[in-house]
Amino acid sequence: MSGALLAAGLGGAAGLGLSLRFNWWRKKRSGTPILMYHQIGAPRPGSALNKWRVTEEDFCRQLDLLLGRGYRVVALDELLEAPSAGTRRAVLTFDDGYRGVFDRALPALLRRGLKATVFVVADRLGGVNDWDDETPGDALLSADEVRALHASGIEIGSHGATHRALTSLSDGELSREVAGSRDALERLVGAPVTSFSYPFGDFDDRVVEAVRRAGYRAATVIRGGIPEDLSDPFRLKRIAVRGTNTRLDFTLALTRGRSRL
Repeated sequence: MSGALLAAGLGGAAGLGLSLRFNWWRKKRSGTPILMYHQIGAPRPGSALNKWRVTEEDFCRQLDLLLGRGYRVVALDELLEAPSAGTRRAVLTFDDGYRGVFDRALPALLRRGLKATVFVVADRLGGVNDWDDETPGDALLSADEVRALHASGIEIGSHGATHRALTSLSDGELSREVAGSRDALERLVGAPVTSFSYPFGDFDDRVVEAVRRAGYRAATVIRGGIPEDLSDPFRLKRIAVRGTNTRLDFTLALTRGRSRL
């Protein structure tokens, strides 16, 4: 085989591999992308949770990419208040309530005038993410930091009282996790808490009804995708942002709901 043919063959194989890996051939989705972050910070050696750690530098690059593409970056409550606004929007959410959100994400958001929703675990403020069985755990927001986030214009949502899987709980335990966490957070920030995120993405119809009865207006899931509208506000799909995402991953996911197979 000639060098030119070999190069063409290798180039074609590489192109096929890239097409198979990335979903640029998927149909673009309508609706507002809801991005799901966890920790903002450097990876830890050997940690199985590094896929959920986005470096501060990558986070800033992603914010700038959103702005460069004409997105208005908002919290979930703004989407609920004006679901049909004519502007192009993206919703930023953070699960678990890590201190890195206060130390690293908040300054980046404030410099750009952007909003976000932070889902915190009401009874674990000032603690660590002990539900992940990693030692040492990552520090969580303190009560003062949650109040400071709220004062900065960040929406505070609930991620349960103790980050338990909800579908296996008794009715009383479920109420404490859902309604109890809302009451505690509302007392903390002195404002309504209307958004919920299911811990571990674990929910069923019974859990959804408990969240609705508790007075929330919406709840997010882990399941990937872009909600076309708010007709099912208690099962809002999100786009997981991982520390392993490339720029192409992130860009494609904004319009397709995910970037890889």
